[in-house]
Amino acid sequence: MEVYMNLIQTVGGHTEGLQKYHKLRAEYLHLQNDYHAYDSRVSLIDSDKKYDFDEAKGLVKESITKLGNCYQNKYHTALENGWIDVFENDGKSSGAYSMGVYGVHPFVLMNYNGTQDHVFTLAHEMGHSLHTMLSEENQPFNLHEYTIFVAEVASTFNERLLLDLMLKKSSDPQEKIALLQQSIENIIGTFFIQTMFADFELQAHQKTENQEALTADTLTEICEKLDEKYYGKEIFTRDNPNIFWARIPHFYRSPYYVYQYATSFAASASLYQQVIEGLEKGDKTALNKYLGLLKSGGNDYPVEQLKKAGADLSQEETILTVIRQLNEQVDQLEVLLKNI
Repeated sequence: MEVYMNLIQTVGGHTEGLQKYHKLRAEYLHLQNDYHAYDSRVSLIDSDKKYDFDEAKGLVKESITKLGNCYQNKYHTALENGWIDVFENDGKSSGAYSMGVYGVHPFVLMNYNGTQDHVFTLAHEMGHSLHTMLSEENQPFNLHEYTIFVAEVASTFNERLLLDLMLKKSSDPQEKIALLQQSIENIIGTFFIQTMFADFELQAHQKTENQEALTADTLTEICEKLDEKYYGKEIFTRDNPNIFWARIPHFYRSPYYVYQYATSFAASASLYQQVIEGLEKGDKTALNKYLGLLKSGGNDYPVEQLKKAGADLSQEETILTVIRQLNEQVDQLEVLLKNI
């Protein structure tokens, strides 16, 4: 409960960057007085740049060089030995995922289409795959499987490595805008929105515990107050109440699940910052702790695993790492938008 409360209280108290992003969007799209929720889905830049799969592989391999030779060699093996079902095909499942098979190796399903988003999907799924490889190599069968609570750490860590590389390599302002928008939307969707959902879930359950009736009106009231808390009063033109309680299946199928998206993202961001800052000083301590997390499988309680690696989710500072990351990226986006 300490981790849960720390998350919703810290995020709920630091929504300025989220609101600034949407104000920036409304201004850029010339919708200051008529910016609707659906306008938040409009891309700021029409980017049609394509990356063939070999180019995507080159980018993701280059992005993980900071993680050491051993990690790089395993990464190369996973990319180049037919473990990935790459392209769309008749009857093939949609989406993308990495599936571990103990004693063999992970298999990755993709439906690669050459877009920037799918390059990041490759980095994401390869993060899962390397996590699985390291876990299986270092843990017995009964302890190799890591929990949902830590599952998204390695995948989002690798996405951040790729983002930094692509921003560094690009000299095209429009490409940089597309990269930043994708990253910001990912932070909002995975971290801020899931925390808002977690806050809603807690309040709904508290009403039940207090013997209060749960009706459509009371659930909508919680949603509306959270909508205002996160997005403010002046950004969106609201045609209808934000009744997200009616469309999120996790609330009904998997209670108290959604917050784990946000905690994994926070742990990943905190560990990433520690690893990069350490390497810049020539210190591999944080890197070795992070790799130790990937090797640990399910050999301890997940909160303790993350704490050993350097990400204590009961502390406000761990959560603030993501909030600062969003603020910095929104500031970068603002400069780019004003200059084109």
